[in-house]
Amino acid sequence: MNSKAVVVIGAGPYGLSVAAHLRGRGIPALVFGDPMAFWRGMPTGMFLKSPWTASSLSDPSGAFSLDRFVEAGHGRRMEPIPLPYFLKYTQWFQRNLVEGIDSTLVQSLSLDGTDFRLGLVDGRTLEASRVVVAIGMQPFTHTPDFARDLPAELASHSVAHSDFSRFRGRSVAVVGAGQSGLECAALLHEAGAHVELIARREIIWINRTLYEHAGPAKYVFYPPTDVGPPGLNWLIAFPLLVRYLPEKMRLALRGRAMRPAGAKWLRPRVDGRIKTTPDTAVRRATSESGQVRLELSDGSVRVVDHLLLGTGFRPDLQRISFLDDSLRVRVASRRGFPILNEWFESSVPGLHFVGGVAGYDFGPLCNFVAGAKLTARQVARRAAAAA
Repeated sequence: MNSKAVVVIGAGPYGLSVAAHLRGRGIPALVFGDPMAFWRGMPTGMFLKSPWTASSLSDPSGAFSLDRFVEAGHGRRMEPIPLPYFLKYTQWFQRNLVEGIDSTLVQSLSLDGTDFRLGLVDGRTLEASRVVVAIGMQPFTHTPDFARDLPAELASHSVAHSDFSRFRGRSVAVVGAGQSGLECAALLHEAGAHVELIARREIIWINRTLYEHAGPAKYVFYPPTDVGPPGLNWLIAFPLLVRYLPEKMRLALRGRAMRPAGAKWLRPRVDGRIKTTPDTAVRRATSESGQVRLELSDGSVRVVDHLLLGTGFRPDLQRISFLDDSLRVRVASRRGFPILNEWFESSVPGLHFVGGVAGYDFGPLCNFVAGAKLTARQVARRAAAAA
């Protein structure tokens, strides 16, 4: 491979956006990964939590946004955005801007002098002068301690399912009060399962009253990225500014902006339809005659056919399996996140991390599609300057 080419590992919203910006600057970019695989594995009945204005992939000219997708005759604007519609949009984006993706997965990444050496699962090897790790959140699923020893047939993370019909007539306990847990509970109920939602905190529904009733003034309260509550959302919209905040403030900002909550449009599918047990934690979970026995913090017990974990993700550099150990130890990190400069570049020159794994420095926006615009622009600028 041309040693001046940039390799992008991952073909989700961030990988596709970074590749589009690199190629827009005339920089050769090779993309490895199954396009939008994580998203395609979600249940087809799902909708995006993010609003229309915050759900476009990014290209240098802005010519391939969701609005342009509609203008090109691909349907109408819809909110919330159905997952199949979003996937059609990303396919359109890919066809026009990021052709030639190699779906082969990367098995190893190491440093060879000043260049990087990549090993693919099919046995091929190649070199690159710059690598962008854009693997999304799937490798970082969080399994609470109480569920770690349960077999897969009795307990699973929400990302493991694209179809809930197999749970028809079965009892399922869903743990988690974030969008994933709430929406999975709704989909399970609609598929005919007997569902109980268990959450450590009260169930919170996102309230966008100012957006809905402030008329043109809504744009004062809500930036297009629309992550976090009014006030904080404008700070979150500028990750390069967030990066300069003290660690304590960044962590507090992340905690407030990403607290478990459900979209307003989902509430009618949960309230009054699904049994909910808020402010209650699971203390212990054990296998019992082919079922799961849950001991709760209120002293009660549940016995269910399956435990579904809507417990989110926790990025951790140690869980990126393809990183060679000798390379991993050279990446400065904090709390499991790589420490990055303004170009999303790690302490290893030429090695970039984007998406949720960049959240320690750049804040909550990195966990949403809306963060791809700034990220892709910064990575492409750095690559162009070094070319």
